[in-house]
Amino acid sequence: MRLQKIGSEIDFVILSKLIDLSVRPLAAEDFDGFINYWLGLSKAEIERLGIAIDRLPSAARMRCDLEAMLVAPDDGVRSFFVLAWCINGEAIGHSSLKDIVPGDFGSIHLHMWRSDLRGKGHGPYLFCLAAVEFYKRFKLKRIVCEPKADNPPPNRLLQRIGFPLISTRIGRSSELSTICKLNRYDIEREIAEDYLLTRASHKNEAGKGSQQIALSS
Repeated sequence: MRLQKIGSEIDFVILSKLIDLSVRPLAAEDFDGFINYWLGLSKAEIERLGIAIDRLPSAARMRCDLEAMLVAPDDGVRSFFVLAWCINGEAIGHSSLKDIVPGDFGSIHLHMWRSDLRGKGHGPYLFCLAAVEFYKRFKLKRIVCEPKADNPPPNRLLQRIGFPLISTRIGRSSELSTICKLNRYDIEREIAEDYLLTRASHKNEAGKGSQQIALSS
């Protein structure tokens, strides 16, 4: 058991050194990945996410909207803003903020583009990075997230981080959604910041442990 624990700690340190998780504003070079994700969704994924296929914009419309987003001022009126989720600088997913009221409120969404990276444990950290960045960028007081109630991955992710489920309602979570049952989570800034700090602390502790193991071996 001790050897297994030591091995997992070493693996964690190695992975944390090899993988740099970050978020940044979606850039023009990320547009193809963003658009291909939406237009490449399978029927099963569309059903799971609660997407209204007749509301999904064309590739040209998406590109036009994204280009407009890049030049809109943060303190002005904007319908949405997108942060790219990155591993070693490469965009592999995104969080979007909609219903933006600068200085007050926004609703956050989360999407991992690459299926091979889902369930690897990167999502919670990237989501918290995005939430904190949205709070800072738009000087928000509150953010909510409303995944489809019967869509397990985002609900598990939000519960794992510790965000409180505050209500359930019937409605649309965005302009792209069907009318369905939604779980509303309060994305508290303090919880997101604590999660990031805790992960950083675990990384440092694991690093010290691996150094001690190396010295004693």
